[in-house]
Amino acid sequence: MPEIFQEKYLIWFVAVLVGVLMIIPSFYFHYFDPAYRGIELFGSDAESDYLAQIQEIYDGHWFSGNIYLADQKDALYFKQNLSPIIMALFGKAAGLSAAGINMAAKFFLPALLTVLIYIFFANVFGRKDLAILMAVFIMLTQATWALLNPASWPAIFLDGRFPGTDSHFLNYSRPINPQISSFFFFGYLLCLWKFLFSPIADKLKNIFIAVGVIILGLSFYTYPFTYSFLFAMNGSLFAYFLFVKDWRSLKKIIYVSLGAIAVGSVYLVSLFRVLFSDFYAQAAMIAGVVDTHRFIFSRVWWGTTAIFLFLYKGSKQTKVFILAFLAAAFLVTNQQLITGRTAPVPAHYHWYYIAPVSGAILLYLLFIYLEKIIGRFKSALLTAFLVLVFFYAGFLFQKNSYIAQREGMVSIQRYADVISWIKNSIPEESSILSNEKLANLIVDYTNHNVYDSGYAVNFLISPERLRHLYYSGLFLDGITKNNAGDYFYNNKDFVGGYFFGQYYRYKNGGYGNFPDFVLDGIITEYENFLDEDFLGQLSKYPLDYIVWDKEKDPSWRIDRFFHEKVYEKNSIIIYKI
Repeated sequence: MPEIFQEKYLIWFVAVLVGVLMIIPSFYFHYFDPAYRGIELFGSDAESDYLAQIQEIYDGHWFSGNIYLADQKDALYFKQNLSPIIMALFGKAAGLSAAGINMAAKFFLPALLTVLIYIFFANVFGRKDLAILMAVFIMLTQATWALLNPASWPAIFLDGRFPGTDSHFLNYSRPINPQISSFFFFGYLLCLWKFLFSPIADKLKNIFIAVGVIILGLSFYTYPFTYSFLFAMNGSLFAYFLFVKDWRSLKKIIYVSLGAIAVGSVYLVSLFRVLFSDFYAQAAMIAGVVDTHRFIFSRVWWGTTAIFLFLYKGSKQTKVFILAFLAAAFLVTNQQLITGRTAPVPAHYHWYYIAPVSGAILLYLLFIYLEKIIGRFKSALLTAFLVLVFFYAGFLFQKNSYIAQREGMVSIQRYADVISWIKNSIPEESSILSNEKLANLIVDYTNHNVYDSGYAVNFLISPERLRHLYYSGLFLDGITKNNAGDYFYNNKDFVGGYFFGQYYRYKNGGYGNFPDFVLDGIITEYENFLDEDFLGQLSKYPLDYIVWDKEKDPSWRIDRFFHEKVYEKNSIIIYKI
């Protein structure tokens, strides 16, 4: 067999292709789209927020309480910031801007993650050829799951489009989470396998124990869904080893868990302080924490568990490990059965861990079964064919996402000049009021803060500040006492999403599914807000400049209040306060 077709070389070739697939939309927009003027393509979910976190590290705020609001930098640390720190350090070393390292990471991180996932599955299942297929499946999860629906095949294979594609690109092109958090997830799982089940020398097992402690401990500083799932995995294995009286393995689990808690203790102390903050209740509501014992049913989990128990005939160690993974998946998804409180947006477990790994397990079982019928050679050909199909589906997914995103990205290129001026012409750490799209770009591309951003509510913030920001925006948009009632009732979903986040979505099935009397109270509050002097309202919080886009926001009429213009170009005016 030529060397290039050997698994150790082939996986790197495949990994490069994965990286290329992830970066193609951003690369094409930057270098080949004539509309590009300096604002990069932000297509992934919350990508602007993650870029802002990286930029905040560039600005010197390593432990910022709120990366958007000037007066909240010293507030309680709420978000895990190790991942943006890692990105910023690599970006600085490479001489790249925050936006530049974000773009470069779209290639390098998915490529390296593909190799890590391959190594993990090759160790657990002992099949390097199938491990390649499993790694590709995980990296292209959204596209490949759709292939299980035959109804989508005509659109995919005949029309060259991907049905149901919205404005989001493939998951692993999304910065920070899951791009970086997945390294901690699969890295620890690999270490766990190595020191518990791999037939290697004890000296090497001790090395993997030490590395596992570091990875699991640092995961506290990356992503709550990562460390909580991994500790659930430890708990599942702990229960098994206790049942079979394997005291040696049991001690390893205890040592690693305690060591990881010690490494993560700084974050745990910070988290403890947050839990007793006056603003925690509101933050938990916005994050979607609901008091309930309701069972969450997952067809993917039940199907994978049943098929695995029925079909898997391999080693006992692999069976124990996979069942421990499935048990952990059940625990994190349904811990509210015991605690009475859901995790914030529990679907994150499904999107980034349960569905991808479950799909890979099912693929493995399918091919092991097929080999018995069609033979190893034909099975290998089918494996290669599926890898090509997965890449084709992934390409279509990226293409259609690009088409969906392009118009919006082209529309904000007009802000490139004003962003450049703001970055170079006003004092550092100024607080700037603008519309939502421009505000996010200011935080993404400059060392300044904003008066308001929709992302600011995802940090610890007072209920009074939350309402002030929303009401100020409504006033500028021309919502008066005469039309306030109609506005709030016609936009109840948006209002619910802003004030209550994910809470009513998970509790009652929709953002706007909260009582009318609560909405009536909000309307009354807004009417009282209108009774006060608007300039007096603005002065409650730091504000240095206002950017008025006369074309997009004609109702603002900032010239009613301020006259000192410091910038005017293309219908965009900046007033100094």
